[in-house]
Amino acid sequence: MATSAVTLALLTAAEAQRPFPRAKPAQDPAAARRDAGPTDDDALRKFFAMGCNYCDALVLAAFWNEASPGEAKLRLGHKMLDFGPEEMDIHLREARAEAFKKPVEEMPCWYTDGGYTFDDAELLGKYWGTGIEDSKARMTNLLVGGHDIVIKKALKSAKGR
Repeated sequence: MATSAVTLALLTAAEAQRPFPRAKPAQDPAAARRDAGPTDDDALRKFFAMGCNYCDALVLAAFWNEASPGEAKLRLGHKMLDFGPEEMDIHLREARAEAFKKPVEEMPCWYTDGGYTFDDAELLGKYWGTGIEDSKARMTNLLVGGHDIVIKKALKSAKGR
C-alpha cells in the first residue's frame, strides 16, 4: 500500500513537471461552432430573414465599396447578428440616402435587378399614365427605396387581378 502511495505521488509530481500542456478533452462539434460565433451561412440567413433582397445588397455594396453584393449581404448579416436587427435600418437608410443623390441612371440597383422586365415597365407606364422611361425610373426609385411591394401591388392592379 505504501508503495502504491509513493508511486502515485511520484507520477503526480512528474505530470506537473511536463513541459507541454495536458490534452484538453475533445469538445462537442456543435459547441465548438457556437464558440466560434456566427458563420457566413448564419449571416446570409439573417439577411434574407429580415426581408432584405438583392437590390438592398447592391445599394449597400455601392455605399460600402464592397467587391460584390454577396460581400454586402454577409457584412450586413454579421452586423445584425452581432449588434441586433436595428442595424439593418441604420445601414440601409444611410446607403439609400446616398444612392438617391445620384441620377437614376447611376443608381446601384435598376428595375431589372428586382426581377422586373421591360414588359412590366411598359404595363406600369400605361397604368401610371407615364411613358416607359418614366416607369423604369419610378420602378428603380421604388426598389432603391425599399418599396418593392408598391411595384408588386401596381402590377397586380395593372393586370386586373
